[in-house]
Amino acid sequence: MRNILIGNGLSISISTSFSYSSLRALASDDLSPAVDRLFNQLGTDDFEHLLRKVQDARDVIEAITDGQVIVSQSISEEIKSKLIEAIRKTNPSHPMSHGLDPQALNRALSEYNKVFTTNYDIYMYWARKGNEGFNIIDFFFNSYFDRNNVDLRGRHAIYFLHGALFIFEEENKVIKIGKGEFSTLDEAIEDRIVSQNSFPLFISEGSSEEKLSNIKKNEYLSFCFDNFRAVTGELDVYGHGLNPDIDNHIVSAIVDSGIEVIRYFQYKLGEMSDGEKAHLQTTLNSRLKREVVIYDASEHNLSKWSVFDF
Repeated sequence: MRNILIGNGLSISISTSFSYSSLRALASDDLSPAVDRLFNQLGTDDFEHLLRKVQDARDVIEAITDGQVIVSQSISEEIKSKLIEAIRKTNPSHPMSHGLDPQALNRALSEYNKVFTTNYDIYMYWARKGNEGFNIIDFFFNSYFDRNNVDLRGRHAIYFLHGALFIFEEENKVIKIGKGEFSTLDEAIEDRIVSQNSFPLFISEGSSEEKLSNIKKNEYLSFCFDNFRAVTGELDVYGHGLNPDIDNHIVSAIVDSGIEVIRYFQYKLGEMSDGEKAHLQTTLNSRLKREVVIYDASEHNLSKWSVFDF
């Protein structure tokens, strides 16, 4: 069984607009003074790191005061909403907008039985479709997810572990939207968020514990995570840092799984010193409790499409 875990490194390789520094710059114009000060004081552009620090501070204050002081969630809610807004604004209106050939992406993903991703953007929405139709299923049959209807139907599958901008909750059901009456999927997402005041299913809480807690509360997300934890065979990791501070639930799922072979694709591995490579190897082996084989990300087919020069 061949499996792959994909992180934000894929999106950044397609467009640097998805880097945290670019997203921060996009969100900076209308941040509240409090959140702006937090970014500056902590010296980070990483939204998830900031969310974790805010949660840590909240936990400390409430513990010190024995629950007499309850810190408002408003700052965390603002950080999360600004991250969603920035990613939505960065999304391409068309598959080719950022120079991506979605067929190249589809071919690379089609090499795997199961594709797991923590990305929120809409590249994977297009990547499910090959030249002959949707050869990679996402379990949203007739746009709705039903845990009693998750037959693979002889095809490969994709699992959005942390949700996505095109996945919403509606009347206690999880749905996937298309462009519908709009010209683009991006416009349909904007209408849901702005006009209908609906929030995408989107896990971005700072700590791994918070993320896992919210994953377990949702029928679709828990289904995806259960499948990830149950994988066997081989796992390729592309564009994902496996940072235990914010994604320990992902790391623990790999450790607990039946995965026997792990290949880790590192960005610009060839430019790292021997000491850096040795440290990466030791860290991954220790973190995942297995001998990890490391490759340069440029060797993976996800890195081998032609990007147009605009």
